[in-house]
Amino acid sequence: MRIRKLLAAATVAGTVLASGLATTGTASASSLADCQGGHYVCLYYNSSGNGYGAVFVQTGNISDYANYRFGESAYGTNGAGISVKNHAASVDSWYPGAFTVYYNSGTRNCSYACQTIPDYSFRDLNSTMKNNNAAGFFG
Repeated sequence: MRIRKLLAAATVAGTVLASGLATTGTASASSLADCQGGHYVCLYYNSSGNGYGAVFVQTGNISDYANYRFGESAYGTNGAGISVKNHAASVDSWYPGAFTVYYNSGTRNCSYACQTIPDYSFRDLNSTMKNNNAAGFFG
């Protein structure tokens, strides 16, 4: 799956360069392909089967998603503006290590529930974690 994503990104980059297009303005919360390259993860409002919807790009550890919001993604606006806490359904990781989504806020406590996403992979959150995500940590 990663190879297809990398090929798609290379194709888009090549097309833009060949066309001689330049863009100006402020950076967007999402791009044509929301989560490609870099060391971060994208949390999506919907699962893969429901078209992903809005995105939240996470670049560091977050112990409580309450103050973070989903933004428009390349896959749509469904869920944009909604709190990330208890509303994520899938995770796309471009991090070279494990990323864990936790049921509870505050600590890396997996006593009730958590789900680890392997490096460079995509996962729909399992039935316990879907819409029950409170925190996310790298490593």
